[in-house]
Amino acid sequence: MANWKEGDRVRIRARAQTSEDAKNCNYFPYFAGLTGVVQKVYNEKESVVDVDPESLPKDIRKRHDDIRDQMKTKWLEGLSEEGRSRLTEREKDFVLHYALLVNPEDLEMPGTEASQARRTITDIEKAEERELLRHMGKSEG
Repeated sequence: MANWKEGDRVRIRARAQTSEDAKNCNYFPYFAGLTGVVQKVYNEKESVVDVDPESLPKDIRKRHDDIRDQMKTKWLEGLSEEGRSRLTEREKDFVLHYALLVNPEDLEMPGTEASQARRTITDIEKAEERELLRHMGKSEG
């Protein structure tokens, strides 16, 4: 078992669910393949993974995005007109995290050379730019 730490990129591995998993609610087969970042490691049996929304199945991702949009609208409508006008675009960006409590033993590195093509520096720079634009509340053209 790897010693995962906060900030590590991970993927939840695929395996059969045990009766212990069902009892503890810390592994379900539909978790398999989700990627994200270790947010917190509590002990050798519990860690929190902040899941990448892009790795969610299409229907769950849509539901996640719909809920995020509803919460953002409700939050903005709860502010006064003056309060809303003082917010920067970055402050208006409403991030809804999708976090799972999982056993660290169910985590693995997100990809291997065999399963993923190696990204070029241009690919990495483009991904970084998209992420920065997303966090600044702008859309890519």
